[in-house]
Amino acid sequence: MDTIIVPDRDDGFQEEFIKNNRWYAIRISSAMIDKIKYIAAYQVAPVSAITYMAEVAWIDKYEDSNKYIVYFKEGSLKKINSVGLGEKRALAPQGPRYSSSRIILEAKTLNDIWG
Repeated sequence: MDTIIVPDRDDGFQEEFIKNNRWYAIRISSAMIDKIKYIAAYQVAPVSAITYMAEVAWIDKYEDSNKYIVYFKEGSLKKINSVGLGEKRALAPQGPRYSSSRIILEAKTLNDIWG
C-alpha cells in the first residue's frame, strides 16, 4: 500500500488540492507515513469517484494536532480515469483509506479496490 485516498467534502478542493498542490488535516497512521508515495482524491456526491492522483513530496504535522498535511511533488497532480462508486455504496470512503497506486489506476469502481 503506497497511496492514501482522501475524501473531499468541502469547497476547498479546487483551492487546496488542485491549485495549491496539498491536502491537510488528514488522519494518517504513524506506521504508514514513510510508505505513502501517492495521494488520491475521492470526490463525494455528486461526483462519487476518485478523480485525481499526485505524487507525495513530503508530509508534515498539521498545526498543533494529530493530523497531517500532505504536499505534492511539483507537476505530479494528474486527473485520472474516474474510479466510480459502483453498486456498493458502503465502499465510499468516509475518512482516509489506503491502497496501491497500481490497483487504483487499473480500477473501474471502488469495488475493484476494496471489494
